[in-house]
Amino acid sequence: MSISLHTRRGRLRTAVLGLVVTGTVLGVAGCQSLDVTNQNTPDIDGVFTSGANLEAALLGSWRAFWGVAQGARGTTTTAPYPVKQLSVLGNELTTADLDTYIISQEPRVAIDNRDQGGWTNRKPWYDLLESMASAREAYQAIENKGLKIGTVNAQYPNGQDTPRAKVFAKFLIGIDNLYLGLLFDQAFITDEKTNPATFTYELKPYNEVLANAERILREAIAEARAAENFTIPATWINGQTYTRDEFIRVMYSYIVRGRVYGARTPAERAAVNWNGVLTLLDSGITRNFAQQADLLIGATASSYYQYSYLQTNGRTNNRLIGPADTSGAYQAWLAQPLGSRTAPRFVTPDRRIHGATPTTAGRYFGLLTTQTMTAIRGTYMHSQYRNIRYLLPPSNNYHQVGLITTMSTQEMMFIRAEALYRLNRRAEAAALINPTRLASNLPAVDVNGPPPGRACVPKRDDGSCGDLFDAIQYEKRIELFPTEAIIAFADARGWGKLLPGTPMHFPVHGRELETLGLPYYTIGGGGPGSAP
Repeated sequence: MSISLHTRRGRLRTAVLGLVVTGTVLGVAGCQSLDVTNQNTPDIDGVFTSGANLEAALLGSWRAFWGVAQGARGTTTTAPYPVKQLSVLGNELTTADLDTYIISQEPRVAIDNRDQGGWTNRKPWYDLLESMASAREAYQAIENKGLKIGTVNAQYPNGQDTPRAKVFAKFLIGIDNLYLGLLFDQAFITDEKTNPATFTYELKPYNEVLANAERILREAIAEARAAENFTIPATWINGQTYTRDEFIRVMYSYIVRGRVYGARTPAERAAVNWNGVLTLLDSGITRNFAQQADLLIGATASSYYQYSYLQTNGRTNNRLIGPADTSGAYQAWLAQPLGSRTAPRFVTPDRRIHGATPTTAGRYFGLLTTQTMTAIRGTYMHSQYRNIRYLLPPSNNYHQVGLITTMSTQEMMFIRAEALYRLNRRAEAAALINPTRLASNLPAVDVNGPPPGRACVPKRDDGSCGDLFDAIQYEKRIELFPTEAIIAFADARGWGKLLPGTPMHFPVHGRELETLGLPYYTIGGGGPGSAP
C-alpha cells in the first residue's frame, strides 16, 4: 500500500531542509563557510545550487546518522534513543529510567507501538530516513542537475571535489539502509535514484533491506576507486581525515557489520558466509573509525559513552561482568527470584573488573558502595559497578570532548576470531583473543577454551567453565564496551543470549503504520519477533 505522495513528499522536504539548515549552523561552528539564502523558507531546489550548500547537507546527514549510532544530536547529550535501550536489551547497561524500563523490564514485555511518543523505535526510524533523504537529494543534485563541487577548470571540468561528495552521499545512503535493516524487522527499499514523488512505499523484510544496503555500499566503493585520490575533510567526520583508500576500508567494514550483525537467530548467525567475511575483513579498516566530540559542535557527542560510566541512574549490567565471577555470587544472583535480587559483588582474577582486591578499581570497571538507582521498579536492576575506562576527571565528560570510536580494528579482530572459530580454525581464533586475556591477568585459552577449575573465566550461567566460543564472546563484550550499542544487542541475538521475550528488532513505528494505512503490530513480550 502506498502513502499519500503529498504527505510523504512534504515530510521528506521538511527533513532535507531541516538538515541543511542544521548543517549550516554546525558548519559555522566548525569554521566552515556556508552561504544559504532565504533560510526561513528555502526551496528544496534552491538549497542544492551551490557546492557549499550541498556539502552542508551531507554534513547534516552524517550527524543525523551519528545520532542513531551514538545517541546525540545537539551540543549536549540530549537524545539517548535508541542506544541506551539497545545497550540494556543487550545486557551491557542497567537502568531504572522509565524511558528504558518500558521495554527492558523483566519479564520482558511487548513494545508499546501505539504510543506516539515511543522514541525507542520512532527516533531511529525517522532520523535514518531523514539522513537518507538529505544525502539522496545531494547525490541527485550532482547526477541529475550537474552541480559541480570545488575547483572547476580544464583538469576538473566537473569539479575537483564532485567525486568525493558523490561517494560520501552514497556511503550515507548505504549505512542508513544498513541500520534500518539491523534495527527494524522491515523497511523501505530505496537508494540514490529514488524519487519520492513516484515511489511506492512498500515495506520489505530486513534481509532484503540489508542486501540493498550492501549493494549500495559496493557501488560507492566502485565509484571511489574510479575517482582520483581524495580526502574526507576533518570538518565532516569531526576532527578526523580519511583518504579515499581509508574510506573504502570503512565502507567494507560496514558491509562486514551487515553480514554478521544482521542475523536474528543463532541459526542465521551460523549460516553467515564466514569465508566471505574473512575476505571482507582483509579489505576493512586498519585504524579506528572515530569522531572528535566537541561541546561547540552539535551531534558529535555520545550518549552511549556517557551512560557507560554513569553512577546515578545507569550502571553496568551484572550480566556483562558476571561471567568473570569465580566466587559463585553471579550464579547465586541468577538463581534468586526477580523480587529478591539485589546488587551482587563479584570476585575475579580479571583485572579489568577489579584490582588486586574486589573493592579496588579495575582497569575498566569500578565498584560503587552506595546505591542511587531507584528501587521502585525492582532491585533486580541494581548493580554496584560502572565502567571507568573513559572517565575524564573531574568533569566526567569524555562523551562531550573525547575521541568517540564508533568502529574499531579490535571489533573487526573479534569478528575474525568468531569466523575462524566457526570455520574450525580454532587455534588461530584462540591466538587472537589471548593478548587481551594475558593483559588482564587471565591465562591463555587453547582450542578447548580457558583452563578448567575454580578460577575459570568466563563461566557459564550454570557455573560450568566456558569453552573457546564463550571466551571469544566474553572478551568481545568486555573490550568493546562502549563502542556502539548495536554491537552488543546484535551479538546477543545472534548468539542466542537475549533474555526470553526480548524484541529481536524494532517494529515500524505506529505513527508510520497509521500514515501508511497499515495494520498495527508490535514485537516482543513472547509474541512475534521475541527471543525464545
